[in-house]
Amino acid sequence: MNPKPCPRLGRFHSKAAGLGLAALAALLCARGAAGEFPAFRCHEIGKCGDKMGQTSLVDVDRDGDLDWVVGCRGGEVWWFEFKAPDEWVRHKIGGKAETDVGGTTFDVNGDGWVDQVSGAVWYRNPGEPRTKEFTRHPNGAISTHDNVAADMDGDGKLDIVAMSDKAGLFWYKIPPDPTGKWLAHKIGSGVHGGVAPRGVGDLDGDGDNDIVRSNAWFENKDGKGTAWVEHKAFDFGNPRGPYPFTTKAWVLDLDGDGDRDVVMAEADCERSRVAWFENADGRGGVWKMHLIAQTDQDLHSLAVADFDGDGAPDVFSGGGPLTKTMHKWFIWENADGKGGSWKEHVVLEGKRCHEAVAADIDGDGDVDICSKPWNGNLHVFLENLARTKAGK
Repeated sequence: MNPKPCPRLGRFHSKAAGLGLAALAALLCARGAAGEFPAFRCHEIGKCGDKMGQTSLVDVDRDGDLDWVVGCRGGEVWWFEFKAPDEWVRHKIGGKAETDVGGTTFDVNGDGWVDQVSGAVWYRNPGEPRTKEFTRHPNGAISTHDNVAADMDGDGKLDIVAMSDKAGLFWYKIPPDPTGKWLAHKIGSGVHGGVAPRGVGDLDGDGDNDIVRSNAWFENKDGKGTAWVEHKAFDFGNPRGPYPFTTKAWVLDLDGDGDRDVVMAEADCERSRVAWFENADGRGGVWKMHLIAQTDQDLHSLAVADFDGDGAPDVFSGGGPLTKTMHKWFIWENADGKGGSWKEHVVLEGKRCHEAVAADIDGDGDVDICSKPWNGNLHVFLENLARTKAGK
C-alpha cells in the first residue's frame, strides 16, 4: 500500500519524543536566526475504519522507527508500519476490541515486544507482527473512553488507568500471568473523558502518581493506590452538552519550576478552550489557571512537546467531530518558555483531528503528528520539516 501525500501547506497564519543534546542543537539551528516556527507537510497514511480511537505511536516491529496504532470502537485494531513518509503498510492486530476510544500500547507481559490494551481486552504481540495477528485476551477491566499506562502502586511496573462515565475511574494491577483477570481498584466517579492522554503524575510532590480528571485531581494517599482523596481543583470542562466535563489532560512541569503542572483541552463541545494550570504551591493545593486559547473547534486531541526545538514544551490540538467551522490543527508556541506568552500557529486546515499523537516518527530529531477523524477513515501523518529545512 502506497498512500498518496496530502497537499503541502504554505506558510501558516500567524504532541513524546526524547531528544539528545546533538538533536536538540540541530533543532535550535533549524529555527534559524529569525526564530521561524517550523513548517509541516501532510501525508496520507491510508484509509480504513470509522469511529476510531486507541491511538499510539510505538515501535511495534522493533525496526527502530515508530508505527501508528489505531482501532475501531468495538471492532478491529490495526497497526500501520512506517516505511517512509508516503509509504505505510497496514497490519491487523485483532478484532472485537471491548472499548470506546480508550487504548494504549506497551509491553504487558515483559517479553520485549509492545502489546495493545483496549479497554476490557489486551492483544499479545506474537513477535512476528508483520505476518501474524496478535492473541486476544480478556482482562476483566471496563470498556473505557480513557486508558493510560502508569505505575500506580510504586512497584516499578506499569498498571492501567481506565475511565468511563458509565463505570467510573479505576486502575488495574496486572498479575504475573497477564492472561488472567486484572485486579481492579476503584478511584472515584468518572466523566466521559478526562485522564487521557497523560493525566497521571506526581502533583503533590510526595513521590507517587496522582490522577487528573477534568475538574478534579485524585491524591494517591498511601502511595500504593489503595486510598484516594478527591480534590475539586479545576474550573474547567464544559458542564453542558452530551458529554459534560470531557477534557484531554497532560501532566508535566510546564514552567520549569520543578513541580508538576497540568495542561487541559476541552473536548466534545463546539467552542473548546485550552489552558494550563500552574501548581502554585508545588503541593497541588493552589492552582492558577492560564488560558492558552479560546477556539471555535472541538479539541478532542492533546499533545505537549517541543515542536520547534527551543527547549520549551509547546501545545498541540485540532478540530474534532463537533467542530462546525473549517477544521484546524493548532500548535501554540510557548514563546517565553514559561507559559506566560503563547503564539498560535495553524499547521493544517480542512482535515479532521481526533485522538492525535505526537512523537518523532521518522527519526530525524523533531516531533511529528499522526491523527485521523472520528467520523471518517483518513489517517494522516503531519511531518515536521524543521530538520528538512536545515538541510538534514
